[in-house]
Amino acid sequence: RGEEVSLISLILGLALVGLLLYLIETFIPMAEPFKIVIRVIVIIALVLWLMQAFGVIGPTLPRLR
Repeated sequence: RGEEVSLISLILGLALVGLLLYLIETFIPMAEPFKIVIRVIVIIALVLWLMQAFGVIGPTLPRLR
């Protein structure tokens, strides 16, 4: 049984993650390979989150209560 995610929550979540990724890559000095690894991890996490939000896959991690 999945929870429904509103369109506004999806848009705000994507905007927030994009802003945080931009700020991290702009203001924290690090080598290019680390930036690539961070981008890949964020993209994979976002794809999994969007797939869960649209009901394509079930929960990948158990929810902590």
